[in-house]
Amino acid sequence: MKPLSRKPFVLMLQDDAGELSHIKLDPGLVSSDSALIVLDEYNDTCWVWIGRSVSMPTRMHALRMSKSLQKTGYSVGATTIGMSLTHLIEIMEKDEGEPDVAMNITNFKELLNRKWSFDDGILAYDPAQAISYEAKPVEIIESRPSTTPPPDTSTAKRQFEVVAKDVEPAPRSKTTLKVTTPSITAEKKAAYLLYATVKNTDIVYVEKIERNGIPGYRIEAPGIMVIEALLEGNNVSITPSNFGDSEQSQDIKRSYESWLKRV
Repeated sequence: MKPLSRKPFVLMLQDDAGELSHIKLDPGLVSSDSALIVLDEYNDTCWVWIGRSVSMPTRMHALRMSKSLQKTGYSVGATTIGMSLTHLIEIMEKDEGEPDVAMNITNFKELLNRKWSFDDGILAYDPAQAISYEAKPVEIIESRPSTTPPPDTSTAKRQFEVVAKDVEPAPRSKTTLKVTTPSITAEKKAAYLLYATVKNTDIVYVEKIERNGIPGYRIEAPGIMVIEALLEGNNVSITPSNFGDSEQSQDIKRSYESWLKRV
């Protein structure tokens, strides 16, 4: 499973005469008359079920949409499900006599028949695995008072540090762009990065993250790019370093680098 900054989900989509809509995951919908797409973040897979009685136009539309969703994912509210799934498995019921197809049907139905819980009545998740993604409460720990008297007052100030316990961080990619510009702080560079993203996209999701004790942001422009920017001193490390393969992601990268050159 790919590392996620949130708990993974499974989302079922139904293709009805060329109209795609999200529905509650239901094994009973797998029939000879249905065309279904299931975005499965647990197995990093986009499943496509085509019943033997599905019309050719609906079949072609479902197959075309599945290939698109495998890359861009599907948004439910503020959450994009299944972006950049590695595997695409097309299941044609009419070919169920073939060993590979029969195995895929078995695996597909086993997935759907697992005991799922739901967010918003739509997004299925495994409650046992979801526990590991729950953020632990913040602890406030009083540090030891300094032995050196403060220069401007005789009364020592009490010092506190906030320790945020988070889930085990995802491994960082090997390709990271490290932006070093001593003249400005990492926070300002991050602001330039967010501005460049907003300038070149219509929808942007930003999430605070922490990797190995280093704070940063996860920035997602649905269907365009997903990057992580970690702030270390005056440096900003961006993963992946190329911002993604789309033309819009390259526009964001160029805008960001252009702003840095002006300061």
